Amino acid sequence: MNNVVLMGRLTKDVELRYNQSQMAIGRFTVAVNRRLTKEKRQEAEANNQPTADFISCVIFGKQAEVLAQYVSKGMRVLINGRIQTGSYDNKEGQKVYTTEVIVEQFEFIDSNNQHNEGGKQQNSPDDFGMGNAVVNNDSEMPF
Repeated sequence: MNNVVLMGRLTKDVELRYNQSQMAIGRFTVAVNRRLTKEKRQEAEANNQPTADFISCVIFGKQAEVLAQYVSKGMRVLINGRIQTGSYDNKEGQKVYTTEVIVEQFEFIDSNNQHNEGGKQQNSPDDFGMGNAVVNNDSEMPF
């Protein structure tokens, strides 16, 4: 079984692109706080040790468009997906290994009303009766 559940904050707005067949592809990073006691967190911060993990995520299709439209830097999301590894050769000819979460569904934790970054769509998912709805599109699954 390959199942990942994450709750964290976007480190920047979703980077939305379209492939040659016009399918939306969204890339983003989620900062997930580590579960540390108050003392361990203070110790880690004092020693310049990380207290959060930064997880690369990819989302496809209509879900990518919805996420990009309604979620911006700093907002919290709940993500369900799977880990996928891969590799590619960079410009210097070196093999680079990647690990990403392929998002299968997500849930809005913050709305634009709670976290207004400006420059984003005025309407929030709540305006369309979505609330904290789980966004899941099984029609794009290959099986």
